[in-house]
Amino acid sequence: MKLGVCSMWGTSLDLFRSEVRLAAELGYELVTVGDSPSGWHEMVTSMTIAALEAPGAQIGSLVTSPFMRHPLIAANAFATLDELTGGRAVLGFATGGSTVLAIGRPPATQAEVRAEIAALRQLFAGEEFEWEGRTVKSLRFARNVPIYYSAFGPKALALAAQVADGAILFAGDQHLDAVEARIAMLRDAATKAGRDPDALDIWVTSFISVRPRREQAIEDLKAFIAVNALALRTPQALAMLPENVRPLVEAFQTRYDPSEHVVVGGKNVRLMDEMGLTEFLQNFDTIAGPEEHVADVLKRLEAIGVSTVIAALPGHADPLTTIRGLAAARKRM
Repeated sequence: MKLGVCSMWGTSLDLFRSEVRLAAELGYELVTVGDSPSGWHEMVTSMTIAALEAPGAQIGSLVTSPFMRHPLIAANAFATLDELTGGRAVLGFATGGSTVLAIGRPPATQAEVRAEIAALRQLFAGEEFEWEGRTVKSLRFARNVPIYYSAFGPKALALAAQVADGAILFAGDQHLDAVEARIAMLRDAATKAGRDPDALDIWVTSFISVRPRREQAIEDLKAFIAVNALALRTPQALAMLPENVRPLVEAFQTRYDPSEHVVVGGKNVRLMDEMGLTEFLQNFDTIAGPEEHVADVLKRLEAIGVSTVIAALPGHADPLTTIRGLAAARKRM
């Protein structure tokens, strides 16, 4: 089982560097950086810093989305990073969370994601392509950067299986059966697309805290737990919520402030607590508890085909403890 972290440069550059450096020292194979332009420092700059602090790890985005950069600009940034790191760059892609909230538009459609990935593929291959009715010139310094797609629903899972090098799934210790079902859907879609299902790399990201008691761990993760409400924006997801919870989640979504995305103790956390949503949302996409519990979850994820587990750190109240604890949990496997 490989381990990764997702970190972001916020109020302290030293803290960001220390998170990345500690992960590298403990043998983490992947360091990723989120894209949240209204609340955190710029992603590509942060990825470059991470690449220098973790010289042996893959460096990826977790995640960026369409509309934030022209495909040529995005491809050039990642090809440059890939050359800087000697082939360690990965482009993690999604429809958009805090990114699209910040620019006031809805998440990308699957068709828009497919078009963006196709454009990036052509650029990474050193080819010209057509974009919005105009010819875009090729990259002089093209590199073959792998693309991973963060997928939730059936259409997104099918798209990841058809066009991506890997899939990024969210997972929590309360719903591991759902993760296994999504992996089965990925493999089935890859087979139908004429691809080898075993060649599709699968990452799992989770809001992880390693503490002696689950209650302590949940306190660490409140800024993340608030983000779970954003994953419930589709009509299908909202329809599955309990009737007493649905209007609260919808109201929370409209009041969520992307400039305080995953800020420890920030206004989104306070709003979640005030609205009584914390207990409900903490059951999604969290792995929380002592080392032995986390080790058991890692074993289960590895058994169902996950190659890499990523601990999300921005918004974590005690990230360094979890970096150490997750490494210790892996040793227990």
